[in-house]
Amino acid sequence: MISLNENYQNLKNNSKLLQIQGICILELSSSGDLEIIFKKGLCITSIKKIIDLYKGTIFKNKQGYIKGNVSNLNIYICFFDKLKGNKTVIIYVDKEKNGLNYSRLNSFSEKLFIKRCLNAPNSDIEYICNRSIEIPRAKGIIGILILDKRGLLFFSKVNKKRKNISKNIFQIAGFISALLIYSQDFIGSEGSGLKLEDIDLGNHHLYVNMKNDVIFAYLVEKSNCSESIERYMHIIVENFLNKYYNTCIKNFNGNLAPFHEFEQVIDQYFEI
Repeated sequence: MISLNENYQNLKNNSKLLQIQGICILELSSSGDLEIIFKKGLCITSIKKIIDLYKGTIFKNKQGYIKGNVSNLNIYICFFDKLKGNKTVIIYVDKEKNGLNYSRLNSFSEKLFIKRCLNAPNSDIEYICNRSIEIPRAKGIIGILILDKRGLLFFSKVNKKRKNISKNIFQIAGFISALLIYSQDFIGSEGSGLKLEDIDLGNHHLYVNMKNDVIFAYLVEKSNCSESIERYMHIIVENFLNKYYNTCIKNFNGNLAPFHEFEQVIDQYFEI
């Protein structure tokens, strides 16, 4: 029997990395419930939007593919029938101007579906996807700060060349929290969750975003900014809250160590 790693090595040896803007592998139940197996380059809000648009077609057919366009992105969906009317759905997205290689995506999708049928653990699916698909990192971010409304800094990363920012990072965090206290309309309603505001600071811009009382601040060099940067900002919010809100933030005990590993997620999406 060929192992999962051997299958992956064959795939790697036979082709270069797939370069696309995002991928999601999920299980869709007959009642419409989603179970995300793996996602990269897409947030849950976008995934649900795509599924809502095409759910009727997915359940109308035993298996097949769908080509579409959502929010200026090309969408390609492969879906397969699973047990009890459930579906394995694989979503690929890329820029409108980029042409998707449908035959290659179909072949890759079939390999992933076989792994699911063999009850491969999600970690193996993640392993294959991370080493077979490349999501381009966005340029233009000078620094990222994640803090609470009191100004307590959970996480920060600043471009090493921006020493004037990194040495004043705690003062900047305090400045951002003060802005929120004295400017109630700065962020927008908490219910909006992902609303971004842009403040011109001369050499760079400050984007601030708050959800669940956690503030996400991005220092951006707009003259050298990738078009995917705002979409990635939303993904960072989602990933951080999913990873830490219930376990580390709700009942924060002063331990900042767990937040250090979030740098790996930042590095997946941004060149800093």
